[in-house]
Amino acid sequence: MPRLTLKLDFEEFPAVYTCKGANRSPPIRVEGILPNIKSLAVLATTSPEDGPSKVAWVLWNLPAVPLIPEGFPGEGVVESPLHAVQGTNDFGTIGYRGPCPEAGEAEAYLFRVYALDLDLALAPGATWEEMIRAMEGSMNQSGEVIAFATG
Repeated sequence: MPRLTLKLDFEEFPAVYTCKGANRSPPIRVEGILPNIKSLAVLATTSPEDGPSKVAWVLWNLPAVPLIPEGFPGEGVVESPLHAVQGTNDFGTIGYRGPCPEAGEAEAYLFRVYALDLDLALAPGATWEEMIRAMEGSMNQSGEVIAFATG
C-alpha cells in the first residue's frame, strides 16, 4: 500500500491552532493520493507526556484533495471550507480540539490521514472507533505527521 506524505506548515503549534488561540483546525498537505481515491478521513490524537492519548479530531468524507484547509467549524456536517462530516472527540465535542498543555508541559498531536475508495456511511457525531470500523476493507493509503505544543 503506497504511503501518503503529510505535511504541516509548522512543527510547533502556532497559538491559533491551540486552546490558547482560536482553536482552529490546521491545514494539512497530502501528497501521493492515488487516482482511485474517493474520500479522505482524518484522525488526530494527543500524546501527552503522562497519561493515555485522547482523540482530538474525527473527520471523514473529505474530497481527495492535496490540501485539507484550516478552520473546520465544530459542526457534524460541514460545507465550508470543504464538505465533510465530523465525529465526537474524546473531549465530548464535535470537531477539532486543539492542544491545551498546562504551563511547563508539552503535548504532541499525531495527525493520520486515510485515503478511501468510498464515502463512509456514518452519522455525524460518530466516534473514532465507528469510523475505523467503517473504513475496514476500503482503506487504500494512509500517512501521518506529528506536531508539538508547549504550555
